[in-house]
Amino acid sequence: MRRVFLAVLVPRLLLMSSAVIAASGDHLMNGVPTPPDSKSLGTQPISSGGQLARYSTSTNPGRVIASYTQVLSDAGWTVTGSGGSGSSYGGGAGLQATNGPKYLSVNAGGPAGMTFVSVCVWPSKPSHANCGD
Repeated sequence: MRRVFLAVLVPRLLLMSSAVIAASGDHLMNGVPTPPDSKSLGTQPISSGGQLARYSTSTNPGRVIASYTQVLSDAGWTVTGSGGSGSSYGGGAGLQATNGPKYLSVNAGGPAGMTFVSVCVWPSKPSHANCGD
């Protein structure tokens, strides 16, 4: 009887704990906008309890970052740094922001006509905040 109980209980506990782990990272992206006219390329957990979301868009990297600057500021984030502008030949741009202890980093770049965007959010600023690397 005890073995049957454990055989049923242990897999359910493992399933529940994996759902809690997945949900704990996913909530970091709540309220974080997607890039303009973008297609999701997926999400994944990253170091220090963070979450990474990747997108592709035809919007120039500088415009992606300008959009994030405006939308994040409107949503209560404080932009702490940004740089790069992109160009008609590609290039890259980035942004960092905080919202309470949460830390966000956005990197946008790629060849002309195609921008790849990495958005990373951590519960607090990690010692190595390399997003998309």
